[in-house]
Amino acid sequence: MKKSLFLILSFVLLLSLLLGACGEETPATSTAPTSSAPTTTTTKPTTSVPPTTTVKPTTTAPAEDKYGGIWKESLEIGPSKPIGYPSEGDTTSYIDSSPALETLVQAQKDVTIKPVLATSWVVADDGLSVTFSLRKGVKFHDGSDFNADVCKWNLDLQIAAKAANASSWKSVDKVDDYTIRINLTNYQNITLSSMVGVVTQQVSKAYVEKNGIEAARWNPVGTGPYILESYERDAKLSYKRNPNYWEPGKPYLDGITMTVIKDATVRKLAFQKGDINRINVAGGVDATELKNAGFAIRTAPGGTFFLVPDSTNDKSPWANIKVRQAASYALDRENLAKGLGLGFLNTAYQLYPGYDDSKIPGLVITEYNTTKAKDLLTQAGYPNGFKTTIHNSPRGTPKNYLEAVAEMLRGVGIDVTTDFPEAGKYTDLRYKGWNDGALNHGTASSVNKNQVFQASFMGSDFFSMQIPAGFKDAATASMNAKVYDPKLVQAAFKILSDDMTVVPYAEQVQVCFYRNDVHDPDADIFGFLQFRFRNAWMEKSAR
Repeated sequence: MKKSLFLILSFVLLLSLLLGACGEETPATSTAPTSSAPTTTTTKPTTSVPPTTTVKPTTTAPAEDKYGGIWKESLEIGPSKPIGYPSEGDTTSYIDSSPALETLVQAQKDVTIKPVLATSWVVADDGLSVTFSLRKGVKFHDGSDFNADVCKWNLDLQIAAKAANASSWKSVDKVDDYTIRINLTNYQNITLSSMVGVVTQQVSKAYVEKNGIEAARWNPVGTGPYILESYERDAKLSYKRNPNYWEPGKPYLDGITMTVIKDATVRKLAFQKGDINRINVAGGVDATELKNAGFAIRTAPGGTFFLVPDSTNDKSPWANIKVRQAASYALDRENLAKGLGLGFLNTAYQLYPGYDDSKIPGLVITEYNTTKAKDLLTQAGYPNGFKTTIHNSPRGTPKNYLEAVAEMLRGVGIDVTTDFPEAGKYTDLRYKGWNDGALNHGTASSVNKNQVFQASFMGSDFFSMQIPAGFKDAATASMNAKVYDPKLVQAAFKILSDDMTVVPYAEQVQVCFYRNDVHDPDADIFGFLQFRFRNAWMEKSAR
């Protein structure tokens, strides 16, 4: 079996796709302070996440002028939800609109929370509110003012939309023209870090009121260093420099273009030719080739790839835990990681196995065993297997991973049809449901795993996934702990693992390559999966 598997892997290896990961890196947050003194930093959790590695760092600026040039970025998919109306957006919207739209705070990779449009904040002694002082003198791209009225309006939209990251917000008060207070149902150890993404992105209220929501949806009018110049759906976003940006001397670039290039091979060739300035890859052959070619490489610990079975439908085979267990036993994770990752992929028998704070003590793994898999299928009432479809996430989940997984499942009688939907269709499947099948999905890296619980396992992120008994209580206890507690995190992960709610199979190593004449200092501070570009610059040879 293993010999044939290597032949399979050597074939699907040629199909290696971009690994950009679903969503941004989400560092941990602070605990509620015991005094009301302003704070802009957070307490680092007790975890030993491997540090980001950087080969050929590109953050030292030479003496010459740093101004000018168009940064060329590639997207594997275009946004499927609005980029200019954050309360209707998602992770993809946030990433693609980040050059134009700014948040109240941002999270660094060292786990600290730093100011952007908020200059400082105070958590109340009882933990039931966070008061933000807002940056003065900031203008939106349309010339209107950023102030407490506009900020409250943006945050109220998130509450009305029942955004997951605003689930603990009761209301927002304007304290004065440049101070707002977010009132909470309770303080959680993810409260501040949950505010780094789309949930606190700020858009011009004046623009929306003048032009309407439909116009705003695809025109992000924010306070950011770049202004949207044009948007071609599923093709390209073009940004130009904001000459009136609030931070003096920034940005350095004349603009940014984000071009949708769906095919991984085409993306790699474009990078090698210099048509794009950086590229995320899924390890394997592409990463090895680009590394050997001498391109600057950054790596970072990553998230987990897993199958999300349709378990809410009691008529689906996947609703039976023995079927989910059989699927897990059918996966030869060791050979998959070696054959497809070539040193840039690790095995996963649970979510986030490579992080000390989430690793389940004494986990009994479902080690590759086709005999056990077939026996479990027989016990479940499927001695001859069954037919099913697995839908692949179009963002950050390589097609060849699914092809390898599907072939292994076929080996025990699960007749898999692979589906590679466009972004919009996958979004519908994920949030509206799918039948008699599974999703092939991937999570982003996360230091505070409670954000993973909230984002993926507490709401309707996977509509057709049954949440196991006891999980919500365990996850809530972990989130509500004043101090981030790995034991509580592990207890919640154990419930998911015992139920085989999802079937993990690999843990990524994030890999990003840069052209040697471009510089992105923020990548070392915030992570290379986020498009900030406030401090990015290009040498004259690249302009």
